[in-house]
Amino acid sequence: MTTENFRTLIGKTLRNRWFGALIACVSVGAAVGYLLFSRPKTRPRDENAVDDRGTGQHKAAQLLRNLRDRAFDADNGKLALALGRPEEEVRAWDTGLEVVDDDVVMKARGIALHRSVNID
Repeated sequence: MTTENFRTLIGKTLRNRWFGALIACVSVGAAVGYLLFSRPKTRPRDENAVDDRGTGQHKAAQLLRNLRDRAFDADNGKLALALGRPEEEVRAWDTGLEVVDDDVVMKARGIALHRSVNID
């Protein structure tokens, strides 16, 4: 087969409608397959997460300790007053006896932002 015949064969093949349709179908099939079978690249959700950021109980307690130490002179009473919770509950969070809920974490982050304190 000469070079001229090869070029003619390639030219006829590429101009053929069926060849174009075949290429289009393969391309669309590959795109659909990719979209259907590719896994999303999201982090697994922590079942014990306190908030939408994925903060766990240990991290939430640490945030509250940091807020207490840096913004309220390490006084549980002042932190409890700012959060609108009893002082016993704040002590229980600190020792791990009670579960920190999402409302407290949101309030703590808001107080830290208002007082310009880094608690993370």
